[in-house]
Amino acid sequence: MTRTVIVAGLILLVTFLSFSARGADKTVASPPGEKPIASRYPGDIGIGKDPSVIYATGFENGIEGGLKKQRNGVEIIRDPKLARAGRSCAKITATRGKDTGGDLKYMWKKGVEQCFVRFYCRFDKNTVTPHHFVNMGGHMPTYKYRWGGGAGLRPPGGSNGAFRTTIEPPNLDRAKGKRAGWAFYTYWHEMHSWQTTHGASRGKPNAYYGNNFRPDNQRPFVGREKWICVEFMVKLNTIGKHDGQQAFWIDGKKVGHWSPGSPIGTWIRDKFATSGPYNTKPRPFEGFSWRTDKRLKINKASLQWYVSNRAAKDGKSDKNIVYFDNFVIATKYIGPIAER
Repeated sequence: MTRTVIVAGLILLVTFLSFSARGADKTVASPPGEKPIASRYPGDIGIGKDPSVIYATGFENGIEGGLKKQRNGVEIIRDPKLARAGRSCAKITATRGKDTGGDLKYMWKKGVEQCFVRFYCRFDKNTVTPHHFVNMGGHMPTYKYRWGGGAGLRPPGGSNGAFRTTIEPPNLDRAKGKRAGWAFYTYWHEMHSWQTTHGASRGKPNAYYGNNFRPDNQRPFVGREKWICVEFMVKLNTIGKHDGQQAFWIDGKKVGHWSPGSPIGTWIRDKFATSGPYNTKPRPFEGFSWRTDKRLKINKASLQWYVSNRAAKDGKSDKNIVYFDNFVIATKYIGPIAER
């Protein structure tokens, strides 16, 4: 084989790999030449009118447009010095010994195959790390727990099925050294059990809690009392295939992405480990089969602030507070607010 043929082959290989990488990324970001949705709406002004946007609010007119308040502790604060943009933002308080916080949930009738949820959050200086945070998902009308619940149970993926994924913040107190970095906590019909090393249930009750997907090598969290832009995405699978995906961005930078063939890791109980002593048999991630019925689509998202009694015990204050602003749901990548 001549040197010319070898060089030509290497060039073709590099070109193929580069094209493949770009092709994979196109499914979860703006296509070449197309900017993120927010870049076309400085200050998010008018972003709700974009054809790719399902719902958008900056809370300037309170809780509106189908957004529903659930549980206690939700209020709208009018303070331009505090709000991320505009004059208002949402404040959710969990009061130790009284309640566990609150939610702002949006549901829509015509589900979608791919969904992006972007929001800004600001953690109070005294708040504990919440038990659970912001989520999106889908359910069929016949699903038993469509209004909440179902913890510890693996949901079906068919005609009475559901799925959901929650973006979880890192430990807000770095001194404790746990929960290093943002992560997904995910329920779907093929989720793994915590009860055995190979992820199967031993038949005990509550065998399936959310599976953990936490990227390695994240920067230390220093986000108290500052606005953080969080965006996450779910792309549903083709029926009969494992081509579903999920990904998330922090302040406009992609931190984690799970798709067919990437990343490389090992399933150990309910976690997909990509490093450390449990990553004993590294294999490409298989991709998600979110559903087995094409009628099951993404149709809900919730700004959730759930501080359980167990989590509240670690707090310095009886009031555990988070602020939310500039909440957008869309079918394309949204991106951070474009400054005016």
